[in-house]
Amino acid sequence: MAPRRAAALGGTGSSAAPFLELGFGARAVALADAFAAVADDAAAAHYNPAGLALPATRDAARPYELLLSQALLIEDVKMTQAAFARRPFAFHITRLSLGGIEARTAETAAADSTFGASDLAVGASWGVKAADIGFGVTGKYINQTIGARSASAFAVDLGALKRFESRPISLGAALANAGTKIRFIDQAYPLPAVLRLGAAYGLSKSFPHVITLQLDLPRDSGPALRLAGEYNGFGPMAIRFGYRTRASAERAASVGSALGSTASGLTHFYGMTIGTGLRTPYGEFDYALAPYGELGTAHRLSYTHRFGGAK
Repeated sequence: MAPRRAAALGGTGSSAAPFLELGFGARAVALADAFAAVADDAAAAHYNPAGLALPATRDAARPYELLLSQALLIEDVKMTQAAFARRPFAFHITRLSLGGIEARTAETAAADSTFGASDLAVGASWGVKAADIGFGVTGKYINQTIGARSASAFAVDLGALKRFESRPISLGAALANAGTKIRFIDQAYPLPAVLRLGAAYGLSKSFPHVITLQLDLPRDSGPALRLAGEYNGFGPMAIRFGYRTRASAERAASVGSALGSTASGLTHFYGMTIGTGLRTPYGEFDYALAPYGELGTAHRLSYTHRFGGAK
């Protein structure tokens, strides 16, 4: 996608394919992407493939899971995602698109033409359990297209996840986006590699709620801390919240305080995420909202359907 818009969505840094940092599905996004130690649904393929090696904590009697997600991001950027999981395997795809980018060949008021940009990631994941610890790997093909130019890369994600039986505690770690560089013309850019270290409390029958903490160590920026929670005590309803720390310079630029402007509305909540979920006999519906300061607010909707098993 367009570099300026991509940088705004993915954060600061010099990496290519920042769309890989935009999360997967509304539930995990509402939890501020603090999902490495949770990893209990099809989104585990994106955050920590080791979750595919362990028994499902949500509707375990139905082994097949389909997750569909649509996001409306800032500046009319759209992202569509789908994942299909049958433990210990999963397949997933992310496509981001943006049209109407203006092209100019001279300093004129009117654009000479317009073009589009798109990003694509296709992956397959596998998990295996050894010594009561889940391990997982994901292989990904990544493609970026801007106008008539296109570039590709390959990446691997590695993960480990431990859920303790004596108490509802989970510990997870994942290395994501370790792979080849993306080369446009004569410039090559690395992928946004990140190490995720997380801990979660919950995910048990006695405590179905979730409190999770995660430390991200990205290749091209400083550490980020994520804190999130999910409450399932309203019958079929779930309420989620999350917060991700941001560098002071990044936050000042996003909310406009660096230029002396006064933040208003949802601009104040940059770094926070909120969401809700509804469980029905026909599947789960999830929604997430993430403010991006003065750039706008991103919305995400997901639908999860679990099926199969003995009748």
